Amino acid sequence: MSPPKTSRPKASRPARKVRRRRPASPQGSLLFRVIAALSRMQVSYMVRNASRPGVIVATFALISGASALALITLAAQLLDLPLLFPPLGPTAFILFYTPMAASASPRNTIQAHCMAVAAGLGSMWVVDYLFPIANLVDPATMNGYRVAAITLAMILISIAMMTTRSIHPPAAASALIAAMGYLRTPMQILGLPAAVLFLVFLAVILNRMVGGLPYPLWRADPDASRLYSFLAGNPESGTFWGQLNQQLYQRRD
Repeated sequence: MSPPKTSRPKASRPARKVRRRRPASPQGSLLFRVIAALSRMQVSYMVRNASRPGVIVATFALISGASALALITLAAQLLDLPLLFPPLGPTAFILFYTPMAASASPRNTIQAHCMAVAAGLGSMWVVDYLFPIANLVDPATMNGYRVAAITLAMILISIAMMTTRSIHPPAAASALIAAMGYLRTPMQILGLPAAVLFLVFLAVILNRMVGGLPYPLWRADPDASRLYSFLAGNPESGTFWGQLNQQLYQRRD
């Protein structure tokens, strides 16, 4: 008789290693790529990597300044308010062409224009009070008393800007307009500062979101101005003479 067949134990198969999928990195997501593409279109990126940054800054200033003034014009038309004044043009140029300069900060812009309106109106009222025959309320009047009011307004706004260190050259035009009697009603007197506030608000939105710049919310940051020297009106700050000039101004402060 043949011996009984014994069943051999089946060899156990090695367990398959389950490969765990690594979570996808955020750099590969569509949202990240869209944000990265948009960031490369910002002024802060293009200025640092362009051979001719002046063209980029000029284009940004042209588009942003025109867009901001167009929005102010539209608001003035829809709300039927006096919001269009000549000083807004040079102010918009400074806010978007040299946004990192101290003169383009919201503090300097708002304070200078408000002081300018007060200086112009105060000069006109003082001269008109001292010389009742001056008739300075009528903007068509141009005589020696008007010249005195304009001169006093220019002196006052210059002293005010230098004393408070809120230099903003277009504000001198606001003082001139007020001293010439073109701000006759309370709505016109309040309309100029309101328009400046609206323009500064648009500058914050466009410079920070579209331009990708660390545009200040109130006071200018000296470190940011040095980092973006080209946008602060100092294209030659990297040269010897630019550094010497910057050191001299720092010693004065």
